[in-house]
Amino acid sequence: MKRREELKRLAYELFEKGGRSHGREMEHWLEAERLLRARQEAEQARDVEAAVAKERKELHHERSDARWHEARKTGKG
Repeated sequence: MKRREELKRLAYELFEKGGRSHGREMEHWLEAERLLRARQEAEQARDVEAAVAKERKELHHERSDARWHEARKTGKG
């Protein structure tokens, strides 16, 4: 239900920005759907990028720890 409310709000904003011209309801609705979909895709892309960055950081940390422990074992650290 939240998505429908967001679509209605966006479509109304487009209606207002378009000079409140009537007869373009479908155009406004479809544009609102496109905008909402683009926002959701951008949010998903940011989430994926954040997860990848976190994974890389954790992997780097694990590798650094492994090198440190290996250096201690071999007396080279």
